[in-house]
Amino acid sequence: MPSYAVVDTETTGFSPQADRVIEIGVVALRPDGSLEGVWETLLNPHRDLGAVHVHHIHPEDVLDAPDFADVAGDLADVLRGRCFVGHNVSFDARFIAAEYARAGLPTTLAAADCLCTMRLSGQLLPGPTKTLEACCAKTGVVNHDAHSALGDARATAELLRHLADLAGGFDALDERLGLGARAAHVTWPAVPAGHARTVQRPRH
Repeated sequence: MPSYAVVDTETTGFSPQADRVIEIGVVALRPDGSLEGVWETLLNPHRDLGAVHVHHIHPEDVLDAPDFADVAGDLADVLRGRCFVGHNVSFDARFIAAEYARAGLPTTLAAADCLCTMRLSGQLLPGPTKTLEACCAKTGVVNHDAHSALGDARATAELLRHLADLAGGFDALDERLGLGARAAHVTWPAVPAGHARTVQRPRH
């Protein structure tokens, strides 16, 4: 059975080619869905931050934040060997892959090798279920810090646990969707983890 990396990003816009990741949150789960650890950082995109009214990240918050290339090794160390999970995971996977490519460190990460809780919710929850907010409401998950990368990653991880229960457990989910094989299919750049400095958003 695979372990899991539940990932969320905040970005300057919707185009992985033209826009940049400005915050990453990762919740690492063991194969049984229990919490192993979390990792988060703001990133300095060296450009405007886009819809500040949505993500609430301000220019002064990222002044001392690392560039993506600074944390690329540490992030790869967290993600390597884990099934990449996200809500509307193609968005986050495309942005992460684009950032690695921009840093000259390509990865084979693609949505087909990931687990999408939005798609899985559509299969396992009754009625129309699309947004993270709607899926959390249906399963009783409380998102204490919506539209922050780690807050949304934590909520998605809790949603994943509920969906796994509905599917008969994480082992059944793996057998049904081949999650271990998906995780093994992704290659990450062989860049050393440098334990780079991370910067978290101010907590108000």
